[in-house]
Amino acid sequence: MRFLFYASNGLGIGHLSRLLSVAQSVSTQAPASEILFLTQSEAGPFPETFPFYAIRVPGRNRARTGGLTAKSYLQTVRPLILQAIAAFDPHLMVTDTFPEGPEKELAPAMEWPIHKAFIFREQHVRRTEDPYLHQVLRRYNRILVPHDEGTVPIPAFLKNDPRLRWTGPILPLQPLLSREEARERLGIPPDQKTLLLSFGGGGDPEGKQRAKDVALFLRRKKIPFFYASGPLNHTLPESIHASEWLPLWPVRPFLRAFDGAVASGGYNTVHELLEARIPAFLCGFSRILDPQGERIERLAGEGLVMALKGHDNGRLEPSLDIFLDKLPELIESVRARHPVVYDGSRIAAGILLEIFQTT
Repeated sequence: MRFLFYASNGLGIGHLSRLLSVAQSVSTQAPASEILFLTQSEAGPFPETFPFYAIRVPGRNRARTGGLTAKSYLQTVRPLILQAIAAFDPHLMVTDTFPEGPEKELAPAMEWPIHKAFIFREQHVRRTEDPYLHQVLRRYNRILVPHDEGTVPIPAFLKNDPRLRWTGPILPLQPLLSREEARERLGIPPDQKTLLLSFGGGGDPEGKQRAKDVALFLRRKKIPFFYASGPLNHTLPESIHASEWLPLWPVRPFLRAFDGAVASGGYNTVHELLEARIPAFLCGFSRILDPQGERIERLAGEGLVMALKGHDNGRLEPSLDIFLDKLPELIESVRARHPVVYDGSRIAAGILLEIFQTT
């Protein structure tokens, strides 16, 4: 069987990470499968260190910096993407977040007689009731929701749809290192309180500014930290010292090295911190699709995280002071929680493979 995973470009890398995890699980459960990644993601060092064969068509940002107009970019990229799909001739195409691609570059392929599966991560409620979404999802054979059942709202038109399956969170598959091993590899002294800063995949100017603000605050407090800038940031971030930069992707294996995290409210970031049981102070960013504010508010209401209220930078430092004061008791609280292991990628892979057992 031939599987094509399509990962579009974006401000983050959540969709790419989820698709990669599912592809790895498909490869484990069906080793004879052929897997191709087709992507516009500008994350580095992908695809050089990628486990699958990948075709990368640089995205809109690279076209802009390379001098192409939006018209020239779209007229060039769309036929390349469709030709790659046609040439590979997949039995199943899997997409995430954008059912037709962010620029509707997949629209013609929606008409082709191939199986299609969509990973439907939590989105703003106003988006889920969009008639366009209802129409385009008709083309899909499976709709996978990478959350625990009933924990996030889904469109009314999907509530009794037999194509919809809940998988639980889908996260990177690399195992978590112990605190001792992670600290040794990162060079963190055993008893040194150290925080992690993480504000998305690295493509968002707002996230970079938030990292700068928090870094300045922690330096004044003389609290060591690492900034995981994400693979979309290819150079030493402005205002971050080389000794503070953690240019690793995925950062998940090293999470237990840290006593706490100051982070954004993105899907991957939040679930990875919860799984690793790291006390987190979360700052939501406005996104067209991703309801970071609602996610953070829900988790803060459950006592699982602390949150920055709103986007007012004037509230940031007082809120961080409270977080730091409470950190010792937060560490005890999260360590007392029952450990969770998210198995969504394996479940998702099984659902995809079931398509071929029932057709």
